[in-house]
Amino acid sequence: MEYGFLSLLPPLLAIIIAILTKQTVVALFLGVWFGATVMNEWNPVSGFTYTVNEIMVPSIADPWNASLILLVVFTGGFINVLRTTGAGQAFGDFATKKVNTRQKGQNFVWGSAFLFSYTEPVLILGTVTRPITDKLKISRVKLAYIVDSMGSPVASMSPISVYAPFITGLIATQLAALSLSENPWSLFIQMIPFHLYGIFAIVGVLLVVNMKIDIGPMFKAEQRAIKTGKLYGEHDKLMINDTGDADAVEADIFSFLIPLALLFAGIFGVIFWTGDIGANGLAGAFLNADIIFAITTGFFLGSVGGMLYAKLRYGQPLEELLNGYVDGIMQVMIVPVILVMAWSIGTVATEMGLGDVIAHYAGSYLPAFLVPVIIFILGGLIAFASGSSWGVFSIMIPIAIPMGIALDLELALVIGAAISGGVFGDHCSPISDTSIMSSTGSAADHMEHIRTQLPYALIIAMSASAGFLMSGLTQNSIAGIITTAAVLVAILMFVKNRMKRRNLGMDE
Repeated sequence: MEYGFLSLLPPLLAIIIAILTKQTVVALFLGVWFGATVMNEWNPVSGFTYTVNEIMVPSIADPWNASLILLVVFTGGFINVLRTTGAGQAFGDFATKKVNTRQKGQNFVWGSAFLFSYTEPVLILGTVTRPITDKLKISRVKLAYIVDSMGSPVASMSPISVYAPFITGLIATQLAALSLSENPWSLFIQMIPFHLYGIFAIVGVLLVVNMKIDIGPMFKAEQRAIKTGKLYGEHDKLMINDTGDADAVEADIFSFLIPLALLFAGIFGVIFWTGDIGANGLAGAFLNADIIFAITTGFFLGSVGGMLYAKLRYGQPLEELLNGYVDGIMQVMIVPVILVMAWSIGTVATEMGLGDVIAHYAGSYLPAFLVPVIIFILGGLIAFASGSSWGVFSIMIPIAIPMGIALDLELALVIGAAISGGVFGDHCSPISDTSIMSSTGSAADHMEHIRTQLPYALIIAMSASAGFLMSGLTQNSIAGIITTAAVLVAILMFVKNRMKRRNLGMDE
């Protein structure tokens, strides 16, 4: 059955309710229930049954989703071990001897993201760097913005990430269907300079940090952190109930280094094992490994190592350590609930044909040079409404490649536009699992994270749109990059000057 524009209503309803009430779980559930009711001939009872049995339960049972839920659970335990053993505070004290300013701290988080280019680093990056940013009075939403902006952009351009096999698989399917001889991995590499949103989301963080541009709600959050030391608002609902290290014990830097070393040992050990490094080589091991299982194992080993060191070195009671670990798990239990609901509303959007509806009505009768920017904007809208960049890749790549062939456009360009659109919409959507994980790793309020990040995402998107327009005209990635950079710098300089005038007015 075709639902037309009705397919837009469930995600839009969820987003509006979430913004108005800040009750993400309730908003998502109501959106899913509404969509299921529409699909069941407007019968709310049948819709409720369908919501639970046909949408939510399969979302939990999906192997990838289930592994992500377990990853969040083990992350919560690890985070609390770092807190209760004093490891986080010890690392913050040690690191801030060198990384001793707010600007250095934010640049440190930015640079650290590239160490995790084999995965989407949002959970690990937030967890590892938060002790430093807390010490330097960087607001939790600013940390979440940096983490989120470095997450999927870095991973979606990394050949050794979990994104690469998925994207190349979609490309290969279309190449085979169209009887084309191009190599999907070559197209993936060629796509990177056309991934304008991803490139400039990364560059944008560097510019924002070093030009000290805090816009709107981010300015208020940062000023509160600087002037009062409060890293989050009084009414913020933190994704992790982390209110600081007041009850942490005194510890040395090894309390942090040992869990961190075991974290990485677990990650790379499992990657090399499940990816069969002997048969596939180093790069092949990353491409074939079970990355989520590897990170989960790393968090577990790091937690065990941290508790053992605290027991042997400082004599902390084992019962107290285990209680702290379990408390950490319990503190993040809201996150799997939110994830399940986000996946569920994505399922509703897919079943109601949201992507096809948007692509059909917006993609007709387009001049060839407009196709890349239209693909980018459509991808952003679909990702915003569905909360899934991967869903956008699945919808838009099968549309983009045939359009590119028909209109004689560079395939790498239309693929880059589709990937960029998915990542952009993902950054703006309160139902995005990546943004939820960013809020979790940063121990921030999720809706505040989205609210403070949105202006930056829109600025990058505006700049990338200009770049895609130029790339569509020239079929050249360099022209697109130069155009995007010029527009981005111009917008940021304009915002910077307005900030100066506002501050001068306040001083007077």
